[in-house]
Amino acid sequence: MDRLLNMQVFVRVAQHVGFAAAARDLQMSPAAVSKHVSALEATIGTRLFDRTTRRVGLTEAGRVYLERCLECLHAFDDADDSMRELAKAPAGLLRVTAPIDFSDNIVPVLSDVMAANPNIVIDLRLSNRVVDMVEEGIDVAVRVARALEGQFVARLFARARLGVFGAPEYLRQHGRPRRPQDLTAHRNLVFTEPRPMHELLFVRGRREVRVKVKAVMLSNHGEALMAAARRGIGLAVAPSFMARRDLDAGLLEPVLLDWSLPEFGVFAVYPHRRFVSPKVRVLLEALMARFGDGTRDPWWPDTLSQAVPMPTARAGAKQRTPRA
Repeated sequence: MDRLLNMQVFVRVAQHVGFAAAARDLQMSPAAVSKHVSALEATIGTRLFDRTTRRVGLTEAGRVYLERCLECLHAFDDADDSMRELAKAPAGLLRVTAPIDFSDNIVPVLSDVMAANPNIVIDLRLSNRVVDMVEEGIDVAVRVARALEGQFVARLFARARLGVFGAPEYLRQHGRPRRPQDLTAHRNLVFTEPRPMHELLFVRGRREVRVKVKAVMLSNHGEALMAAARRGIGLAVAPSFMARRDLDAGLLEPVLLDWSLPEFGVFAVYPHRRFVSPKVRVLLEALMARFGDGTRDPWWPDTLSQAVPMPTARAGAKQRTPRA
């Protein structure tokens, strides 16, 4: 029999000082009430009631156990009440992980969430590694990837194009590449995580060109490469969310606009499809409100959209991933 139900029945018998009255209150038969109490006594190995034909009374052990049962049942009620309150208003610690170079995009979203929900506390962990969400207790992971598969739920909220970017001074000194193969004669800045991007796949219509580039600088920090590109050190391949600010400021220019590189999906990954907590739900809604529904690249300048067609997406709006 259910231990919690046995405890609830025991408490009612003690409160009503009788099996028949407890049975009426619980809408059970007296025999069923007696079974629950007997099962509880067998579990704890002691008699809880002294029973006679005239009266029912708690034993010494029964009085001690009643106090403990009341504490347990009140704790269960408090837990249920807490969950009801949590369902009404998002609250609690929200653990979020995102790539290091996505920090400028995720922090404003988290700030909006905290401003609208003062009972939410954010624990933001920036890392390029793929973390174990269950082991590290992560509620939401932002991942930039071409596709995700696995056990967790992933919601696609944006797409990010890859582009090749150089400073105006660099392009004046070294020339502007006109075709992908020209990159082999240029100074290239290469991102190294999760693996070095030494080989690039360019697409134009049905034509594909693979180019192996020689690096003059490698780093696992995208912003370090962008800083080097701004100083004219070389050409950087970067996602649109890292290049937009420099493009708007005229510090970098895109090249090879008549070719496209594979796009990336920007996903919000969370452990469960059912029973999504309010704090996770408000973050998902905030990401969708700021960036979109995964059908477009919100960082790519509209003035360049006609020049570079968006590659065909391989990832759907909702996918699963084993880790994030």
